[in-house]
Amino acid sequence: MPMNLEKLKQYRKRLAELHERVGGEVNHVVESIHEDVQVNENVSYAPVHLADVAGAAVDADVEVLHTERSILDEINAALRRIDEGTFGKCRECGDAVSEERLTAIPFTPLCAACAKASEQPARNL
Repeated sequence: MPMNLEKLKQYRKRLAELHERVGGEVNHVVESIHEDVQVNENVSYAPVHLADVAGAAVDADVEVLHTERSILDEINAALRRIDEGTFGKCRECGDAVSEERLTAIPFTPLCAACAKASEQPARNL
């Protein structure tokens, strides 16, 4: 049974709020990286790579940035699924994603069973 319009509106609103919050966090992390890596262009004309000047703090910031960019991508995909009419259906098996799971992770494309199966290590390699 498809999700009712009111529920979809609620999820769209929640996803938009998450998008705004995570987008702000991404911007903050990018600013932090710029502050941590201040390369003085007058020191040398040799090209400088971020890895040459990045310290542990920058490495941690880059990890956070990758994670938050991934979450933003998942939120955008969930908003597209709302537009396409497939939001709340598992991408793998096609079953409905439980309301409890969507409440906890509104951008999830998988039901709990498929998410758990995708986390299992590959066997017989």
